[in-house]
Amino acid sequence: MGRAEAVWGRDWREFRPERWMSASADEGGLFVGESPFKYAVFNAGPRLCIGKRFAYVQMKMVAAAVLRRYRVVVAEGQVVAPKLTTTLYMRNGLTVTFKRRETY
Repeated sequence: MGRAEAVWGRDWREFRPERWMSASADEGGLFVGESPFKYAVFNAGPRLCIGKRFAYVQMKMVAAAVLRRYRVVVAEGQVVAPKLTTTLYMRNGLTVTFKRRETY
C-alpha cells in the first residue's frame, strides 16, 4: 500500500524526506502533505478513524521519550536488507542496540 510506484512515483524506494517539502529546507521549504486517501491506514474523509490523532500523539510521545534517553544503533555486523511486502520489514530482522545517552 505505501510502496506502490503508481501512487508514489519511480523513486518510491529511495529515502528522500525532502520529497514532502515545497522547496529545499535551505530555501525555507514547507511541508507539503499528501492526500489522506493515498495512505489509508486510518481511512480518510468523513469516516476517518476517531483514534488517528490520539495514535499519532502517542506514537510521537513514546518515540521522543525513548530517543531522548537512548541512541539507537544498528548492531555491528547486521546486514540491513528490506523485504518488500504489504508491510515493510527486514529480510533478516533488524538487530539494534540502545545506548544510553550521557545527558538528556
